Amino acid sequence: PSTEEENQDFENNKEYSYAEGSVSVSDSVKERVVLGTLGAFVGALIGTICIAIFEQYNYGDGYIASFCGIVMGFCAMGGYQLLGKKMSKKGIIITIVIMLVMGYVGNWISYAIARADVTGLDFMTTFWWTQSRVSRGLIEGEYYKSLVILYVFMAIEAVPTIKKYFK
Repeated sequence: PSTEEENQDFENNKEYSYAEGSVSVSDSVKERVVLGTLGAFVGALIGTICIAIFEQYNYGDGYIASFCGIVMGFCAMGGYQLLGKKMSKKGIIITIVIMLVMGYVGNWISYAIARADVTGLDFMTTFWWTQSRVSRGLIEGEYYKSLVILYVFMAIEAVPTIKKYFK
């Protein structure tokens, strides 16, 4: 290949990063949106499981929520990039929506488990009870504090990937 062809290949390559890793992708690689969405969902599911398990140790203190938010952001963005092969604006929007929904669900599950332990009721009863109380505005501040911290740390983890795309 000539120097001109090499320069063209170099200009067509983009580099995306997530946490400590990075992936170099050529513009000629086609984004696989469905697989990327699946990757983002599986990554967010890993984060949701992290929330449901680890938040039980000290629900509402914020430290665990911050760790779980980082895990979810890393896994969801990395999952989309891994299976989707390329990140686009569409991929970023899909991944962010999935992260927001799964973060909410993870916090809801975690809170319901914590309430089930306190009240002695079964999980499903407290799961639906929690959502009923949230919709009526009767829930305590720790629920929202944990959710906000979770969202902030998801964003902290996702922003480097998003910034890399918009360079």
